[in-house]
Amino acid sequence: MAYEALYTRGRPKIFAQLIGQEHIVNALTRAVSSNRLSHAFLLVGTRGTGKTSTARLLAKAMNCERVLDAQKNGKTLTPHEIPCNKCASCLSIDSSPDNVEFDAASNRSVEDVTRLLSTAYLAPLQSHVKTFIIDEVHMLSFEAVNSILKLIEEPPPNVAFFLATTELNKVPMTIRSRCQVLNFRLIPQETIANYLMKIAARLQVELEEDAAKKIARLAAGSMRDAMTYLDQCYAMADTKISLENVNETLGLVSDSDLDEIISAVKSQDRAKVATAINHAFRSGLSSISIAESLITRLRDLEFENLERRNSNYQILDNLVAEIRKAISEMQNSGIPDIILEMTLMKLSAPQVISVPQIANLDEPKKISYDINEILKDLPKSISFMLDQSAVVKDFSNNILTFAVTKSYGEMFQTTKKEIEKFLSQKLETKITVDAIIDENLKISKFDKVKDSDKPFLEESMKIFQVENFKIIDSEE
Repeated sequence: MAYEALYTRGRPKIFAQLIGQEHIVNALTRAVSSNRLSHAFLLVGTRGTGKTSTARLLAKAMNCERVLDAQKNGKTLTPHEIPCNKCASCLSIDSSPDNVEFDAASNRSVEDVTRLLSTAYLAPLQSHVKTFIIDEVHMLSFEAVNSILKLIEEPPPNVAFFLATTELNKVPMTIRSRCQVLNFRLIPQETIANYLMKIAARLQVELEEDAAKKIARLAAGSMRDAMTYLDQCYAMADTKISLENVNETLGLVSDSDLDEIISAVKSQDRAKVATAINHAFRSGLSSISIAESLITRLRDLEFENLERRNSNYQILDNLVAEIRKAISEMQNSGIPDIILEMTLMKLSAPQVISVPQIANLDEPKKISYDINEILKDLPKSISFMLDQSAVVKDFSNNILTFAVTKSYGEMFQTTKKEIEKFLSQKLETKITVDAIIDENLKISKFDKVKDSDKPFLEESMKIFQVENFKIIDSEE
């Protein structure tokens, strides 16, 4: 017997097996139990999220003897009971002449649709309801759409339509307005990974958690894609599927190769960068795929920093920004490999910043600066001023103005409230601008200074030139 693909074996048989679409399962379960099903459904969502499977389950449910008996007796069914998959109707529906499946992608002309629907006005031969499942309905021609419009608007008795599409915007509003729309969501990565672990257990193969997460991420919300990737890895593995197996089987850059590149850039070692990127190129993937994998890996590292409460994101953010620019250049270039190499080389070069000394400050060059623009990114602006040795030039109307020296030629402004918020976070204690700044803007003394705060406050003395610096404890 021919091997059956894993995604076909794993298709849901009952409503409860629709993974990641609980909102649709709950709504349809209530509608089936109360016999309030529409004659036309439009199923919308990304590939592999369960649209066609749901249409098939609904077609079964409309003809299932258990469901019909429950509707007649007013019994409420659960998602585990719909459909029963035991009655004659459920067992024969795949070969029933009353259940018609139609692919609009390859049969999109008006003649194809007319031939398909020519039996719609005839009574069902075996079933309670005649069902028509039309996949990729947005591919139908304009004439074909018009040929089914009247049929959906005024359907014959005991006929139901299920229209599936991945592009709702291409479905005419005349069709949408006549159907109940079911929106299928992208399935969360965690949900996919957990389901893959269960499938692997049934297959009696060990699937490592990291490998399951990697497959789930590649699937991008599509359960069918995830099952296909797992099937490929399962076919080429022994009794265990590791992260290395997934990378090797699917032709991916390993996390270790990506970490090697990132580590080399951080250490500012061009020789190591060249070696690391060559290792990545050996995977055979395109430069753009490697660059996108780098961004994904940097994203993972940033989330790891969040869990460890590590606030040093500047290097990671800079890497992501530069690699994104490189991807844009690579897409329109004949030398994408070289662009990626040179971008990483540039990122690995030591960054030298010349900072003017406070004793030799030139008269600041005053340039008007939009306060709304600077307030968008206040901490970054203040950090820049601290790093570049700015001088407080004016404090009036609750606006604190920082004029940077001629070397930088810019003026920054912020409100008292925002500067207080920033300084309080920096010092981890409550502080007010009024308590630290007087009209002469000279620093002279500090009150209640903790040892851990001294380095920051001493730097503030040089930069802000503030008098009567006072820290108010949080308890006060």
